[in-house]
Amino acid sequence: MGTVSSVETHSISGRDLHLLPWLNLQFARPIHVALFVTLAATSGLAPLAWAYRTGNYSWAVAVSHDGNYVIAGSDDIHTYFFDAKSGEGTPKWSHAAPAYVRHVAVSGNGARAVASDVNGNIFFFRSDLSGEPVWTYQANSTINSLAMSYDGDYVVAGDRLGSVYLLVADGPHPTVHERVIPNGVLSLSLSEPGALAVTSSGGGLYFFTELASESGYAWVFQSYTSFPQVAISDDANYIVAGGSDGHVYRLDRSGQLVDRDKLGGSVSALSLSSSSGRLVAGSTNGNVSLYEVGDGLKALSSLRRLRPITSTAISREGDRISIADLDGVISMFGGSLTTPLWSFEAGAIVHSISMADNGLVLAASCDNGNIYLFKEQEQKRTSEATTGILIAPAVVAGLLFLYWFWRRRMKNGTGKPYDRRESSHSGEAP
Repeated sequence: MGTVSSVETHSISGRDLHLLPWLNLQFARPIHVALFVTLAATSGLAPLAWAYRTGNYSWAVAVSHDGNYVIAGSDDIHTYFFDAKSGEGTPKWSHAAPAYVRHVAVSGNGARAVASDVNGNIFFFRSDLSGEPVWTYQANSTINSLAMSYDGDYVVAGDRLGSVYLLVADGPHPTVHERVIPNGVLSLSLSEPGALAVTSSGGGLYFFTELASESGYAWVFQSYTSFPQVAISDDANYIVAGGSDGHVYRLDRSGQLVDRDKLGGSVSALSLSSSSGRLVAGSTNGNVSLYEVGDGLKALSSLRRLRPITSTAISREGDRISIADLDGVISMFGGSLTTPLWSFEAGAIVHSISMADNGLVLAASCDNGNIYLFKEQEQKRTSEATTGILIAPAVVAGLLFLYWFWRRRMKNGTGKPYDRRESSHSGEAP
């Protein structure tokens, strides 16, 4: 089990100073220092609500679409379920599994949740039942990927041997439909109509229009690479995949390659916005790109980190983007990777991050066993653009006025510079 801990928040300091190349500060070092300190004080703090320490590595976390609930899995063989509306940071309930819990998922409103352990057990929960699974299903091998439909009625899972499971959550026992792809399952993604994209460890992306049917997969896309990451649009009209070759691929519903873009390294994280059609992808060489997925892949912004990207998340409207890297740094951005909002140093590898639809709630799970919850206020979110645009220039204007006043005082008032011409004895009356 675990404990609640207090963690200091971190901020991005003085990030607005690059906006002031025209300000000559060589004559006003005190103002330079004051300006830096003032801008650092007004930059965003990571809105950490709480941190909960489990008894071992924490590999997986998921936030409900409404941001009210969080589920996490740990190598202390427990699944933890939290009420994100509570500020206490203690689990609402937990469940002990026979083995390490490495994958979790939750429904849109948090009423249903699912977890899997490395022994191949899949546990289906109702959040109001204090951690007792409604049912448990034993897969053929270790589960490599797990997902749940928005309403929680369907669970899909893929195991190490290549079995793909659709479990219909109707009562005390699931209805199970099983399909098989060559080699093991790497990743899978479920659309709202029930279409499923699955990638294989042996290479290839498999598309199922309906797992409950007996027809098997509709098509397979093959390339000279495997696809560790995959995401399908809500309407199943397109699929994006991240390749070991460092490319991001965009396919249409029929399996035709529409576009691809070179990210570099191997694509290690990928998240698709369910409404805006925006995609964020990160790679093992530290590259991150934000795309607009339309007729192709249009790169909107990018950045480079020194360490591999371990996880990404994006809000439904694409106006909140988060990334985590191998150094344990979690960063939040606005609608572009060039607009940082806050960052947080977790002190350990961040294995997974998950975001609510509105982007105001973010959870993270880490190698040190910590589960972090970050919560922003709606008012702060709606006003942050105004804050960034108005407050910093106002501070600069105020400091410039003080500098102008000081220079004027030096010339015309007390403390003005010594001038030998004015101090010479002319013999004239004052």
